[in-house]
Amino acid sequence: MKVFWHKKEGNRQLALLFNGWGFDEKIFQDVDIPCHDIVSVYDYTDIKPEQFAFTKLYPEVKIAAWSYGVFVADFYSESIFNVTKAIAINGSTSPIDDIKGIPVKIFLATMQSFNAANREKFYLRIAGGLSAYKQIIDKLPEREVENQLAELNSLYSLSLQNRKNCTKWDVAIISARDKIFPLANMKNVWDNKAVVVEGEHYPDFTSLLIRIS
Repeated sequence: MKVFWHKKEGNRQLALLFNGWGFDEKIFQDVDIPCHDIVSVYDYTDIKPEQFAFTKLYPEVKIAAWSYGVFVADFYSESIFNVTKAIAINGSTSPIDDIKGIPVKIFLATMQSFNAANREKFYLRIAGGLSAYKQIIDKLPEREVENQLAELNSLYSLSLQNRKNCTKWDVAIISARDKIFPLANMKNVWDNKAVVVEGEHYPDFTSLLIRIS
């Protein structure tokens, strides 16, 4: 797992941002949350629980997790300290599931056919079309296809494991036009914690993360 500090100024509050599969720190490059240090994690190919030890240094840790990052934050909840708020964005605690996540056949097909051409199609889908894709192109990750595929395989293996500890999520923001996690499935996961907003799988993080403060 990679850890990237966007802002480290000695604040007592920490915003811990869990990225989605395949991305890097660039996706959060415009995010600023007043009175918070900000750190993001990504590339879940190899996660060591001790990598979250820095959370012990903050009296208040606020989690915002996007896409597959929701599952990772949930899975490693026992290794994250002093959490006072947790927000899920377009993701599920059961990421590969016909009722509560990405349908199994779709996930397996993605994993088996992932290459450079299909990666661009994936980016178009999360953005919601060519026009939106062009607006976020400078935030797309600088990662090799092989590295992203290795991460996807690792996440698949992790998803098959049982876990005991789960994050206490305060709210789940789900986009009405999400083409990765079906809206109906997200409602099945989150029930009365769900807040449906307009948009695609790739949201406006700047406006959504105000909910952390």
